[in-house]
Amino acid sequence: MRYTTHIIAASAAALVLTTGACSPNWKVKRIDPEKTVDLDYRFDDEDARQVARGMIEDALAKPWINEFMAVNEKRPLVVVGNVKNETEDYINPDLFTDVIQEELLNSGKVRFIAERDLRAELRQERIEDLEFRDPATIKNAAMEKGADYMMLGRIKDVKERSVDQRKVVNFYQVTLELIDIETNEKVWIESREIKKTASR
Repeated sequence: MRYTTHIIAASAAALVLTTGACSPNWKVKRIDPEKTVDLDYRFDDEDARQVARGMIEDALAKPWINEFMAVNEKRPLVVVGNVKNETEDYINPDLFTDVIQEELLNSGKVRFIAERDLRAELRQERIEDLEFRDPATIKNAAMEKGADYMMLGRIKDVKERSVDQRKVVNFYQVTLELIDIETNEKVWIESREIKKTASR
C-alpha cells in the first residue's frame, strides 16, 4: 500500500511538471535580433556577432587576399573546416562562421567551396542525374574545384568563480586561421576575446 501511494504521488508530480512545461501561458514578444539579451554568463548570440564582425574586418584588411591575387590572378577559394570547441559549454561555431563566410563571399574578394556535408549531397545529386535526368541537362562529374585555403579554428575558455560561488568571470578566446592546403602555410590568423562577469 505504501509503495502504491509513492507511485501515485510520483505520477502526480510528473503530471504537474509535464503540464507545466506544456503550459500555453508563455508571454511572447518579438525583439530586434541585434538586441543584446544576457540570460547568463555563457557564450551567446551577441558574442558570436562580436566575433564575426571582428574576424570579417581583419580578414578583409590583411594582405593575404592581394598577395594571392597578385600571383594567381584570381580570387582565393576557401573551404570552412572544423572549429573545435574546447570549452565545457555548448557553442555552435556556425553562429559566426556562417556570417564570416557570407560577408567575405559578398565582398567579391573571396570565393567559397561548399562544406563537406553539402558536397556529399551534391555528389549524390549528380549520381542520380545519370539515372533519372534528361541527358542534355546532366552536370559533369569530377568538375569540383579544389580549395586554395581551409579555414580552421578553436574556441577556448577560462572560468573563475569566487569562493562563495556568487560571482563568475568567463573568458572566451576564438581563433580562426587560413591554411594553404597545398603547403600547410598559415596565411592569416586572428583571435577575438570576450570577457564576461555575472553575479547573484
